[in-house]
Amino acid sequence: MSDSSASPFTAGIKALRDIAFPLAIIMLSAAGLVVAYYNVPEVATALNRIGALNRASPMLFAAICTAITSGLTPWIFRMIFPKLRPKHPFLDLIHSMTWWALMGMVVSIFYGFQAAWFGEEVNLRTVLLKVLVDMAGFTILIGAPGNAISHLWKDCDWDSARMREAMRPGWYRRVVLPNLLTNYFVWLPGTLIFYSMPTDLQLVVANCIGCFWALMCARIAAHSGVPATDVHG
Repeated sequence: MSDSSASPFTAGIKALRDIAFPLAIIMLSAAGLVVAYYNVPEVATALNRIGALNRASPMLFAAICTAITSGLTPWIFRMIFPKLRPKHPFLDLIHSMTWWALMGMVVSIFYGFQAAWFGEEVNLRTVLLKVLVDMAGFTILIGAPGNAISHLWKDCDWDSARMREAMRPGWYRRVVLPNLLTNYFVWLPGTLIFYSMPTDLQLVVANCIGCFWALMCARIAAHSGVPATDVHG
């Protein structure tokens, strides 16, 4: 059981520390992918083929791609290591893949709005505007609360009574703030990276980072003092 006296900031920092090294690797890899896209024709050709799939069926592409990268892949990683294994593996997999498929579609729509609002040019002004709206708007209102509540429900073993108890006054500080604080560690550099790509490829690069963000969300839930079964069982 997690320590209920842990502050939201402490919960987030513990989660960040847990996966700091692989997170640094994935960030560098994502940044390298952006550089390669603009400098290596073969990389650009391969990625543009993926972007064409996205354009052909954006909602289906977003759902499948995000479910695999942020739902299935972290689940496989957790199943490999006994200490990280979820208490209810099959239900955890169904929950994670369903949730991240839905979030993938929401995020894809949001990226489309961003392109309509600010244009699709890759320049400093456009990238910074998209990062600002993402971090100050979407993240606070949708991304962080949604992910936090989703993981809370799972940690409550999908029990509505326990969920209501966990959502008592102060829930935003306990449940959302750990995700929100750590979100900025991950997604501030992450948004700078993937908004530097064409719109059709932003979700692809974001999902590379999102794989590790999904793992971090699970670790935050274990450290944040939620009155529920520890996510690792």
